[in-house]
Amino acid sequence: MDEYPDDRVLIWRRSFPGLPEHVRKAREFTGFLLADLPRVDDIVLVVSEFAANALRHTASARPGGHYLLEVQRWRHGASVALTDEGSHKVPRVPEPDDMSECGRGLQTVRALATEWHWTGDAHGRTFTAAFLARTQAVMVSSIDMSDVFDLAAVLDRA
Repeated sequence: MDEYPDDRVLIWRRSFPGLPEHVRKAREFTGFLLADLPRVDDIVLVVSEFAANALRHTASARPGGHYLLEVQRWRHGASVALTDEGSHKVPRVPEPDDMSECGRGLQTVRALATEWHWTGDAHGRTFTAAFLARTQAVMVSSIDMSDVFDLAAVLDRA
């Protein structure tokens, strides 16, 4: 997908049952839609984390529960948003703990996404992560030219 007319955004939505075996289908759905992006593996992992959190912490895992996944794609990136059925627990990113067996999902999202956030309340929350395909970087150097050694002089001594 190299060209997007008028810089339009492509949007796909799909509802998934709140069952563990459907997390794989959410990953496959996302991977298929974004297969040509360089960061597709990161995006698929974030979808997996969002879905796992919905099943572990929200009403989406109750019988008949579900969650909605939205995938957006534009010329220079993509985003994923997962809306669950809510919980009285407030989402938080815990401090890293090397000994903990869980609690790293949102840390992973924070590390991989260009930006992420959540909105909502106990009746339903949406977790969104954006991934820019191209980012602009500015290189700044604090090296003083007097700190740079003369390579020719070093080679002459050898």
